[in-house]
Amino acid sequence: MIPEIFSTDPTWPHTKAKTAVIAAASAVICEEGPRAATLKNIAYRAGITEPAIFRHFEGVDGLFEGLFSSYERVHQRYASAFSAGEGKGMAKLRAACVAYVGGIAASQDFSYILINARHVFRGYPELKAKVAENDSKLQGAVLTCIAEGIKSGEVRTDIDPVSAASSLIGSMHLIAQTWIDSGFGFDIRQAFGDRWDDFERMAAAKPVPKSREAKAGSKDRSAAYYPLRPATAVKAKGAAGKRAGASAADSRRKAKAEAKTAKADAKAPKSARKSPAKKAAPAKKTSSKAK
Repeated sequence: MIPEIFSTDPTWPHTKAKTAVIAAASAVICEEGPRAATLKNIAYRAGITEPAIFRHFEGVDGLFEGLFSSYERVHQRYASAFSAGEGKGMAKLRAACVAYVGGIAASQDFSYILINARHVFRGYPELKAKVAENDSKLQGAVLTCIAEGIKSGEVRTDIDPVSAASSLIGSMHLIAQTWIDSGFGFDIRQAFGDRWDDFERMAAAKPVPKSREAKAGSKDRSAAYYPLRPATAVKAKGAAGKRAGASAADSRRKAKAEAKTAKADAKAPKSARKSPAKKAAPAKKTSSKAK
């Protein structure tokens, strides 16, 4: 399945067949890791033969170069919102983050490459260096927005801009990775929206009131963002807890009954008490020698 991020790009440079191979490779990497991106696995996923891949790429290395060019195109498309977007300060930063997370949401399997590019391309030093350069540009653009917010009085002056920028980018990537691990099982946009509210309250120069919607939704955050524990698992855990509670209650009742019996035995006369059975004395050995 071709990600939406590819199909909605009006100037996408690759043919449909070539894009299908890139999509298949990104799906294999997302599910099994970069080492599993062999021609055999990718061809199987794309529904083509291995030789057919050579019509579009020069082996695995050429395929990874194609993956990198796709990554760089998508990354720059959304990362540019931090530097070229409208507005200033926090408003610009929020709009850019929403666009960036929206790009991840539209990428599906390809989103793994977007947020784990250093790991995916670690075997290609030149590509890895370009990924580091892209990350540095993103960090710088976020820093610029925060600096504008400090200058305008929106952001606290005692906040460390570098730490704030790293925290915000890290939050986006952490939510994205959790979303991927869950099998795309929750609304990543909503998840980031709540995290943005937390960031804004932390960084804002003036207190930001918490909305009623945010208050109501905060109770369900863990269930919404970490759906790796389905309702059946929660029910099973609850049932196990009930069984454990019943077992503990039985143990307490048994211990109470034993204590009561011991107390009654202590009050009873010695003759009525049960004395432990005495062991039979061992038989004496007779000597063969006459005394």
